[in-house]
Amino acid sequence: MRRSMAEYAAEALPERQPAIATFLPTGIGGLAAAATLIIVALVGAIVLGGYEPVLASVGRLAGGRFAQTIRALGACVDPRSAMSLAGWLSQVLLAIAAAVAIVVRGMRRHRRDDYRGRYRAWGWLAGLLIGATCAAQFPLGRLVGIFVTEATGIELGPQGFGWWVVVATLLLGAVSAWAVLPLHERLATSAWLSAALAFWAASAACTWLGAGRNAFAIAAQASWMLGSGLVTIAVLAAARSVIREVRGESARQAQPRKPAESVAHTPRAAAVQSTQPGSWSESGSNDGEPADAEDESGYTGDFTDGSDEDRPSRHLSKAERKRLKKLARMNRVA
Repeated sequence: MRRSMAEYAAEALPERQPAIATFLPTGIGGLAAAATLIIVALVGAIVLGGYEPVLASVGRLAGGRFAQTIRALGACVDPRSAMSLAGWLSQVLLAIAAAVAIVVRGMRRHRRDDYRGRYRAWGWLAGLLIGATCAAQFPLGRLVGIFVTEATGIELGPQGFGWWVVVATLLLGAVSAWAVLPLHERLATSAWLSAALAFWAASAACTWLGAGRNAFAIAAQASWMLGSGLVTIAVLAAARSVIREVRGESARQAQPRKPAESVAHTPRAAAVQSTQPGSWSESGSNDGEPADAEDESGYTGDFTDGSDEDRPSRHLSKAERKRLKKLARMNRVA
């Protein structure tokens, strides 16, 4: 029996689904809520596994029957391993940061004055964030360190780990500056990104100096995970800045006002001023003379002032001619 096809409304088309950029926080409240949620989740996961009395109290409540379950739970939240709750959160956050960086690249590439291709920096940053997720799951740093050590004959750090630190620092520093500096609002992004890079530097230092000690191992993984969360917040702040810039909501410096130009007392200037409040009206003059009064001198020609000697004459309307004739009579009386 052949199954009938399901029916969908036109709104179900992929082209009509909302884009990722529409879900990003654009207000300061939304960004603060996202940053708080990320930090609280990571700190809670790290404390749950790193603070031994927490698991000990859970073990006492569960009793001896579930001792193996408690040990398995401890392995799931062990902050010394990337295969833990905090490690999984950091990987998810890095993936989100890479996706948001690609979205920012897509928006930045439509800048009309971006002739130098500065939007490509966000593609490079997304690639580095994906590389960071790989480095947390398999020993990519050790691979790079050993390769550079064998290529140069110089061992920097344990098993060439120093080479991995140098390469990662240069790439992240250069690409981050390339991506952040052209932003219109870059203070928040710079602050969060600097904090993230500082935590990653602390993680590298703990790994280099720890030599397998338990406290250093916990500090290294915790710093790495917190740095991943801060990178995500930095990219969200950058996306907010770009969205505000696209919508024209970014704070701009006030344009200096031009000095008021002096108005020459010419018939043409009087004609321009006649449109201001308290001046001649469209229906007649201010002394009660009707607008449809006949031109006593029979003047119907064009008017040209002294400043327009090289320009062709401009035909004036009937109302303008009446205003100019009234102004000429007032000047003769004066």
